[in-house]
Amino acid sequence: MTTPHKRRIGIALALLGTAVAGLPAAHAAAHGAPAPRPWDAYNLSPASRTVTPVKVTRTTGTVDGASGVLTGKEVTLTGAGSSITLDFGKEVGGLTSLHFGAGNTAGQQLGLAFSESSQYIGPDSDSSNGGGGSDGAIYADVAPGTGWTVPQASLRGGFRYLTLFSRTGGPISLDHVSLDITFAPTTANLRDYDNYFYSSDPLLNRIWYAGAYTVQTNTIAPTTGRVWGPPAGGWDNSGTVGTGDTVLVDGAKRDRTVWPGDLGVSVPTEYASLGDLTPTRNALTTLYQHQAASGELPFAGPEVNFYGSDTYHLWTLIGTANYYQYSHDKGWLDGEWSNYQRALAFSLAKVGPDGLMNVTGTADWARGDQGGENIEANALLYQALVTGAELAAAEGDQASAAAWTAKAAALRAAVNSLLWDDAAGQYRDNPTSDLHPQDGNSAAVWFGLAPADRAKRVSAALTTNWNQYGATTPEKNSEIATFPGSMEIQAHLQAGDATQALDLIRREWGYMLNSPLGTGSTFWEGYLANGQFGYGGAYMSASHGWATGPTSALTFDVLGIHPESVGGGYALRPQPGDLKNAEGSLKTPLGDIKLSWRHDVDSRSFSEQVDAPTAAVTEVDVPTFGATTRVTVNGRTVWDGRHGHGYGAHSADGYVELTGVPAHAVIRSQAVGRVATTLSAAVTSTTTAPVQAGHTLTVPVTVSAQGDTVLRGKLNAALPAGWTADPASFTLDTRYGPTDTVVPLTVHAPAGAGSGPQSITVTAAVGRVTARVSTPVLVFGSWPTGTTAAASSAHAPNVFNGQTRTYDAANAIDGDLGTFWNDDTPGQFPDTLTVTTPAPVTLHGVGFASIVDGVPTDFSVQTWDGTGWTTQAEVSGNSAVDRWIPFSTPVTTTQVRLVVTGSQTQNGNFTRVAELTP
Repeated sequence: MTTPHKRRIGIALALLGTAVAGLPAAHAAAHGAPAPRPWDAYNLSPASRTVTPVKVTRTTGTVDGASGVLTGKEVTLTGAGSSITLDFGKEVGGLTSLHFGAGNTAGQQLGLAFSESSQYIGPDSDSSNGGGGSDGAIYADVAPGTGWTVPQASLRGGFRYLTLFSRTGGPISLDHVSLDITFAPTTANLRDYDNYFYSSDPLLNRIWYAGAYTVQTNTIAPTTGRVWGPPAGGWDNSGTVGTGDTVLVDGAKRDRTVWPGDLGVSVPTEYASLGDLTPTRNALTTLYQHQAASGELPFAGPEVNFYGSDTYHLWTLIGTANYYQYSHDKGWLDGEWSNYQRALAFSLAKVGPDGLMNVTGTADWARGDQGGENIEANALLYQALVTGAELAAAEGDQASAAAWTAKAAALRAAVNSLLWDDAAGQYRDNPTSDLHPQDGNSAAVWFGLAPADRAKRVSAALTTNWNQYGATTPEKNSEIATFPGSMEIQAHLQAGDATQALDLIRREWGYMLNSPLGTGSTFWEGYLANGQFGYGGAYMSASHGWATGPTSALTFDVLGIHPESVGGGYALRPQPGDLKNAEGSLKTPLGDIKLSWRHDVDSRSFSEQVDAPTAAVTEVDVPTFGATTRVTVNGRTVWDGRHGHGYGAHSADGYVELTGVPAHAVIRSQAVGRVATTLSAAVTSTTTAPVQAGHTLTVPVTVSAQGDTVLRGKLNAALPAGWTADPASFTLDTRYGPTDTVVPLTVHAPAGAGSGPQSITVTAAVGRVTARVSTPVLVFGSWPTGTTAAASSAHAPNVFNGQTRTYDAANAIDGDLGTFWNDDTPGQFPDTLTVTTPAPVTLHGVGFASIVDGVPTDFSVQTWDGTGWTTQAEVSGNSAVDRWIPFSTPVTTTQVRLVVTGSQTQNGNFTRVAELTP
């Protein structure tokens, strides 16, 4: 193993529990007594396939004996609309059964409505059918003294709350409500997972098991998928959506369909926790069965059967590699190999002369701005090529292996040359975009496309999009999207920053698990930046496999049982972050691996216990936390801090790496000597958006440190005259190894701040230890009161996201970067914008700002000299959204004119100017 930034095939995350003495519990049993299993308390799966509600959430109208139905006693609803809402305590799914009291009269009807969230409790079910009609309710004809079960087609795949209401006058009495669980149809014992995870953090333990349970609820009988097209009303879950007798789909409530992108997260979760890969195999087989003659794979499987997605096509190829890596199912791979080759050729045909793939199949996971030479798609292609070469080697196809390896290297070079934005410390969405997406940047780091130094910068930059509810997603209206969020966790771990990964898991997945809006047991499709449901609210899936990234990450990377290659073994490489201890297991094709570790920051020691077949483990890596360490294996010194004395011991990238460790080994590491405190500072992403005079600017500064204590420091800033900065402090706990944090520094530009480029120097200090960094800042001035603007044309107002939006010339001088002038002659040039001041102003240049989806590329800036226009600056080939355009000499004038002769062609080929400033 060379670096902690190695390419990763699977997806990784799994976390924590309560501290125990010595090594963790699984290895502490003595004298033949059975080891305690404290992790079982976190397992959410029911012990029986028949479950009953656990409490009454509410009643309406006249309801007598409400709580009695929980214990087999009668509850009676009298009067049309009277209702009782029952809570099953967590996400469940299947066929509901009722038993009516003998005293009922015939001719009554009882309605049943289902909801995953308490927000949508009522006589209408939350939404699942995907059409324009409401899901509504289903109705049971009351037959005295008899039972009734939901019709098979009306199976409700995911819900927590069941509302029963009288459709007729009643009274209606019933004494029993139960549910037959239908998910994971081939699993005999729903709680019997092949693997486990347990750590010193109870929240992380809950998150690991909630991810496992989410994927379990997404595993269905193939004949119980959602029918498509949607019914006019109600829902129909009698569609055949896959092959075999069990298949992994995207969600419990909806869509109950095989979506390849979702498999990119849910398959590693399934492997790391449940262990049974049959649903994965059947899902992938289903996708290959619907491959087009061109080699294109579906955007979604039956019954949806959509095509037209280059990214989801590639996710199927990545899923193929994941499945083979986790199963070593050579027979299955042999059967699909020719299909796989055709599919990879389909993608490679879209690679252009500059070495980047050009996306023409723009359907994707719900992000915006897909298309062109997109970073997400190119990162996926890179992973498909790298893992495809390993699959080819397994198939004995050395020619393909060599060719795909070479193509992967060429693609990596092209991406890092053409898509990297060094000022932002991230990858652009495409070469002409100022969008830095969460999905593409996360995938580039996760899959090893980003070099190690860039991976660190991307990891830091991604944290600047976090709020109290999680990581916002720029490419989806800055909502919180749990699919790219799952990718981001992988990126932080790939970059070697477990602390950031654990922080995000606790923040985003902890919010979903603890929110009163959710199921308390499963993870959501996505939500808004304010924590409210996204995806249409009632339509959102609250049990969605693509949101389960933490489960595999906690097992593969935090615990550290990490799959190394498509056909190879596993590296045991913990990334403890701030955890005290963790333990767990992974059932692999090479044998079962158990690993436990404990980090004692007080004694500065680290202990690992390994129980694994030697054939399954390629190496065991012991973290040093930045210190010189002494390492023993079963009591024998194998690393003295400088030299190896067995098992190939050597130091690399913050670990002591060992090979050939016995199948049963206790490995201990002890720090020797102190670690000197060091600091470094870097601007996480150079501020490219301008700050306007009289406004504030936040500069994200990454402070990195090494040492062996808790460091408390502050940021100071050297600013232009008249500027001020708010105090900014930071705390870094270096006892867990080298670490970093992003500190937001807020600076204030005075109302009279001079226009143009400025520089800010920031100093991070802990006692006498300091680090310094400078960053450029672009300042936009303000026009005097009474300034007006006119344009050659202006687009008529329209409604966007429910709000009326205008496009007048005045928007270009209103000081608001969120409004803009939009001409009304698409593709026709020149377009002109003229700014007139009430009195002469002296200009050293002008500030220019556009918007991402229509930047002027070619234009001139002119000033009025009293008799005619004089060109002060010519710009060609522009792609910057914001820039300062200097004049060769200062000019005093009452009018400035922008003459645009060309714009980017996307979204109508309009001219769009957000601000033109002095």
